Amino acid sequence: MLIQKIKISNYKTYLSLDLDLTVDDDRPIILIGGSNGGGKTTLFEAISGALYGLKIENKEHFMELLNQGALNSTKQEISLQVTFVGKVLGQLQKYILKRTYILNAQGKPVESVSLNMNGNMYVYGTMTAPKDRVKAEQEINKIIKANLPQELSQYFLFDAMQSSELLKKNVFAQTIRDNFENVLGFKKYIQLKRAAEKLQQEWAQQRLEAEKEAQEYNELCAQKDKLNLELESCIAEQDAKYKYLSSVEEEYNRAKAGAQEASALNKKILDITAKIDDIIKRAATYAEDLKGFVDNIEINLFLPKLASNMAQEINNILHVKEQLQKENTGAYPIETLKDVTSKIITYLKDLSLCNESVDEEQVVSHIVAIQNSTNREDPFAYLDEAEIKALTALVNRTGTNQFISLDRERQELEIQLSNLDNLHSQKQTLEQTKAGGNEYLIQNYESAQRQIEKLKGQEATLKADIQKLEKRIHQYDVQIQQEPDVKFDTLVKLKPLFEKIADSLLKKKKAQIENEMQQQLNKLLISYKGHVARVELSDSIEKFNIRLFHTAGNEISLNQLNAASKQIFIQVLLKVLRNLGDYNPPVMIDTVMGVLDNESRDALMEEYFPLLAEQTILLCTTSEIRTDSDYVRLEPFISKTYTLHRNVEEQNTTVEEGYFGITLNQ
Repeated sequence: MLIQKIKISNYKTYLSLDLDLTVDDDRPIILIGGSNGGGKTTLFEAISGALYGLKIENKEHFMELLNQGALNSTKQEISLQVTFVGKVLGQLQKYILKRTYILNAQGKPVESVSLNMNGNMYVYGTMTAPKDRVKAEQEINKIIKANLPQELSQYFLFDAMQSSELLKKNVFAQTIRDNFENVLGFKKYIQLKRAAEKLQQEWAQQRLEAEKEAQEYNELCAQKDKLNLELESCIAEQDAKYKYLSSVEEEYNRAKAGAQEASALNKKILDITAKIDDIIKRAATYAEDLKGFVDNIEINLFLPKLASNMAQEINNILHVKEQLQKENTGAYPIETLKDVTSKIITYLKDLSLCNESVDEEQVVSHIVAIQNSTNREDPFAYLDEAEIKALTALVNRTGTNQFISLDRERQELEIQLSNLDNLHSQKQTLEQTKAGGNEYLIQNYESAQRQIEKLKGQEATLKADIQKLEKRIHQYDVQIQQEPDVKFDTLVKLKPLFEKIADSLLKKKKAQIENEMQQQLNKLLISYKGHVARVELSDSIEKFNIRLFHTAGNEISLNQLNAASKQIFIQVLLKVLRNLGDYNPPVMIDTVMGVLDNESRDALMEEYFPLLAEQTILLCTTSEIRTDSDYVRLEPFISKTYTLHRNVEEQNTTVEEGYFGITLNQ
């Protein structure tokens, strides 16, 4: 996948931007400079938003994202368009993906999406019929996922300052395991293994003839399921504790040193409070939107669908009514006819222009007869005016299917809500530390450490109990297998087969990953440069971890690496995964130097960025890629350079070619 162009309209600091991001084969880097607050991160967010969509919560959020220069515009609209090429099923395709956001009549943000794939169009939006919308959205999401799934994008479109966060405590093992399972394609086999095990148990239950045996087997399987749930809960609780320890580790270290400052505590409390309030606000907004969706489901979905199905018949009725109304425009009421006729005949008689014997009633009757002869009969006369208005409103009604966006919001909200208890615990700990001194924070932190050790013990016990149950269940499986049954025999073989496939795939790539990581770390990990003896990956994907070993023989603890070394380690890992994975995405890095020292910076310039990917987009300031030294090293590998300029007065970011006044030497 290579990004060719990004077009932005009315988004944050960008009123209008059309940026060429194509690269030459031998010059894979695009360098985009800008001062702090100049629009680099916004450009980064716009590319991600164009690919995966913006999560605009409400009208206030929409107005925050809308460029200030667009406020006085006749059409307040945010537009993001990305052009990229990628291979799907071996075929190179060009895609133009555009997302547009406006406020509807009710003041709610709505999204319209179009994807042009080599001339084939997929479009959906608020005016799209629900059935067509779902189909088009599925097709577009399928295409995006084939090039770079959203869950993996964080590993290739990332902020270097945040990368070292992945190495915190237990977060690393889970993050990297998930990354390996997804990027290297192992996850589907793990899921298939679990599904095969479940099917095997269900079929075994049907095969056990004796009622008592069947009951015992069912009870064993139920016990195992219960223990598995307890095990998952235990691991989740450990993860929550690790996240808690990680979040207050800095404050704990200060407290231990007796240097905890009130101002630092206050700032941390305010930050956490803001996060909690934001999650609660989002949950309330979601609940309100969900209620509105349910309350108006007939108006927004059923009625538009009914109108769509009956549109031809309703339009026919309205057309006939409209024609009759036009034809009857010249007809007059009987009283008006009588009054006008009387005045005209009287006037004519006074002027002796008309015979005195002319009868007014006969003239009126004649005019009425002529009117009636020119008017058609109304086949829909039984419909009154109110019913005609209702039919007109029905065919003109537009509906909004919010289900897909609501479901996406629900998934994101579930992740945030799962962290809410942790945030409350942090806040409570810090508030009580502020009131009662450092001792409270120290006690809480160390108590959490003890709880983790206890949970580890519970985890080991649960795993042992599950193994015992599996042995007893296996005895029944052996008994069942004594009688020939092709289906059961196949299901028994499937579970280890899928596990074996996942592990064999890992083993096949294991040596490549270990070897490439060792080479890269020996060049880039300055604190252990040339002294990484080996990188060791575990043999099983389900119990996956990575270990480093020094040439002296000891293990190098990942958690003990400094911030710069952690950033380097993660960036090396992401590079290796990219090169050996199932996807070929561009790499886009914001704040490229993060917390790196000079030696680490030099190593990245020479050994990392030039060979990182087929397309590498670097967003930086002059303090990160210095014009007098770093730029000179990178220039031979750069296809394009741009500088972002922030106009504070006009609240707008513009772009010019060149890197802070330096023209690229091609």
